[in-house]
Amino acid sequence: MTDRPLRRRSDLEPHDPLALRALVVDDDENYRFFLATLVGRFGFGVTNAADGQQALEIIEANPPFDLLIVDYEMPRINGLDLITQVRAEDRYADVHAVMITAREDIHTKISALRLGYDDFMTKSDSEVAVVAKLSAARRLVRRQRRLDNTVRELYGLATRDELTSLYNRRFFFNETDRMLADGRIVNLVLFDLDDFKAINDTFGHPAGDRILRDIGSMFMTRTRRDDLVARYGGDEFIMLVADLAPGEVAAIATRISIEISANEWTFDAAAFAVNMTAGIACSSLLQDANIAQLLSIADRDLYKNKWLRKHPDLDPTLYEYDTTRDALVVEFMRGHNIVRRTRES
Repeated sequence: MTDRPLRRRSDLEPHDPLALRALVVDDDENYRFFLATLVGRFGFGVTNAADGQQALEIIEANPPFDLLIVDYEMPRINGLDLITQVRAEDRYADVHAVMITAREDIHTKISALRLGYDDFMTKSDSEVAVVAKLSAARRLVRRQRRLDNTVRELYGLATRDELTSLYNRRFFFNETDRMLADGRIVNLVLFDLDDFKAINDTFGHPAGDRILRDIGSMFMTRTRRDDLVARYGGDEFIMLVADLAPGEVAAIATRISIEISANEWTFDAAAFAVNMTAGIACSSLLQDANIAQLLSIADRDLYKNKWLRKHPDLDPTLYEYDTTRDALVVEFMRGHNIVRRTRES
């Protein structure tokens, strides 16, 4: 799965996200201390390991390092075996790695580069030469960090709704389709702001946009990190809640609707609230569920709940759903190229 762009402030690691981190691996304690001291002077936070096995344990238990400096000859796991295992992890595919060796032969250096090291130093190098290598490594690491941040920002722009900063429909549909294909329990909650057109007509679209932005922020703070929230339409939002029972999903939908409806906005000295209605659909209640089915069910449930709110004294069985909306949902999905699972239905 492609890494998602940052959704919430809590998605950031607790450490300084701009700090560079290095792992120095060498069984020679004195040389390890020498290297760690020099690396620290270049602004890296340094972690030490005495051999390859300890290095793998540290790598497994920590966020990715920006720089690896690894000795070739070590007990348990040598430097070549270590880099082979490290490069097998996706998160270490691009980390800058430097091998340290006491050997001067070209075969060792070629093997190091072929297996995944980007550069090498010999233990006979002077301190000036080591400093020059570290300076170049820091420059490359910073360049990679800037590139990674740029790619992530562009990815975020491509997957976000510009107004609310929630996910856009294309990203939401692709993620839903992927989770259904993986056999996950997928619950969709469709939210709609009641009589929102009247707000735009009375106070203007800037006021409506402000409300939509505020509600987008509320969704970010009132949902779990793993919940997926997108702007579905003009004043409609949609949320994916995975691996929960229908009763739990209904409780979440009710809670969010109540909390958002409890807020108040003021424009032109007029204070008002915006009611929100929700409809849910659960793949666990269907056989071979697809997105179009879930959207149609959530849409039916949403409009039934709207009708019940407006007609609290009438028999709920009198409610009639406009079935032409089902065809519109399928057409809507095709317009977003989410048709693979729909065609299987």
